[in-house]
Amino acid sequence: MRKISIVGAGQAGLILAHKLLRAGYRVAVYSDRNAEDWLERSTPTGTAYVYGENVDIEESLGLGGWSELAPPGDGVHLSFCPTVGNELMEIHGRFKRRGYAVDQRLKNSKWLTEFTSRGGELHIEEVTLDGLEKIARESDLTYLAAGKGAISAVIPRDPERSVYDKPQRVLTMLIATGVRGWLGRCPFQPVKFNFFGDAGECFWVPYYHKSVGHTWCVLFEAKPGGPMDAFGEAKTGEQVVEIAKRVVKDLVPWDFDVIKDMELAGNDPFSWLNGKFPPTVRKAFGKLPSGRLVAPVGDTAMLFDPIGGQGANNATRMASFYADRIVERGARPFDEQWLTDNFEAFWNGHGRAAYTFNNLLLEPLRPPAKEALLAASRSPAFADFFFGNFSTPNGFFPWVDDMAAARKKITEITGSPWIRSAMLGRANVAMGQIKQKFGRANFSRAV
Repeated sequence: MRKISIVGAGQAGLILAHKLLRAGYRVAVYSDRNAEDWLERSTPTGTAYVYGENVDIEESLGLGGWSELAPPGDGVHLSFCPTVGNELMEIHGRFKRRGYAVDQRLKNSKWLTEFTSRGGELHIEEVTLDGLEKIARESDLTYLAAGKGAISAVIPRDPERSVYDKPQRVLTMLIATGVRGWLGRCPFQPVKFNFFGDAGECFWVPYYHKSVGHTWCVLFEAKPGGPMDAFGEAKTGEQVVEIAKRVVKDLVPWDFDVIKDMELAGNDPFSWLNGKFPPTVRKAFGKLPSGRLVAPVGDTAMLFDPIGGQGANNATRMASFYADRIVERGARPFDEQWLTDNFEAFWNGHGRAAYTFNNLLLEPLRPPAKEALLAASRSPAFADFFFGNFSTPNGFFPWVDDMAAARKKITEITGSPWIRSAMLGRANVAMGQIKQKFGRANFSRAV
């Protein structure tokens, strides 16, 4: 029986481990935390919203059940502001499938416990370079699923695909109660997304906290040095909450009444985090000093800024895809060419589109995307089409970055000439600006 070792016990590592275990492999997982540590003494790893298509992967492995517990996230309620104080338009669009954001600490804890109960081999240790050498020596194939950990440097960065060599946003996340939500202002339970062209973005994601249950995960994506970059001095979750209220009151006043009673979830001191990192794509494998190969999976292979909600979803898809390739390989060697072919196949099938789309959101909005948002502001069908592609980003290309293709797509989805959608969208925005100026309304709406 071939042995596969996986260093890291997050979303990607445990999906890969469970799928290989089910396929009959001997699987060893190396984690720096046991199940109880994950649950009680860890910070969240992100919003971890998983689209319905990827919830199916969890369910197929007996790792789901969240639909009975977690609040749904049915789509996006976007408030688009090219600059702070210029409230341009508001758009509602549904995802293709209902998804969920579940506390990754809860998932990791349950999945580790289930892994050992199914016969998996669990090692609790902080893996060093020497330890990785030993693991690789005793395994037929070794995957590194350590996310942003220092040991991930074993896998070389791909400078052509990585695009950025420094962080594009300063990130602050907290899990909160006391948020009323946007039902009533939106016809479904949304992920609330406030976009500021000059300051950054903030998100409010329906969330299931490990002990409190229904909560909200709040994410601020601040452009460095801008008015949203205000959390640098925070030392506690309570301080983060107070700063968050001030930021919302100053930059997103139309949402302040919704969040004014916000509190840190369950007095959980770990329910917040901040930091920054550059989005990074790594090579298909790395070589240890001994010459043995180690392959990355999940965030270690492709690290996303959270702006487009691609990280946990890409990790889930990649882990499932790699498990299938391992099974298909049979008794043949896991060599450099095979590892390279695997990554290229995943990159061409899903990863490139997910990474390119996600990075487009970090840049100034380009004309084809502006045209699309104008159409979405008037057409619910196009709004649903636009946000529906978040789960399958191949659907954004080429039209999201090509004006002729964008206009053709708008005509196709709305059933009317693109020029009509563009004119109606611009008229809608202009009327909203006039009403805003005279204090009669905040936004033009997609209805």
